[in-house]
Amino acid sequence: GKKKISCPVLALWSNQGELPIWDDVLSVWRGWADDVQGRGLNCGHYLAEEEPQETYEELYKFFKV
Repeated sequence: GKKKISCPVLALWSNQGELPIWDDVLSVWRGWADDVQGRGLNCGHYLAEEEPQETYEELYKFFKV
């Protein structure tokens, strides 16, 4: 079988545009990794620039030990 990413993965994406319509993003990532979490943010392509606080909060929660 194919090998999957074994470390936790945080997937963040834009909820604007076509991506959320085309696919269930987390389901796609779960095909590549065992432990996936994340969500779409209400912004365009540049998450950190357009939604810095939300991006920070998601990264902080993910990396917090």
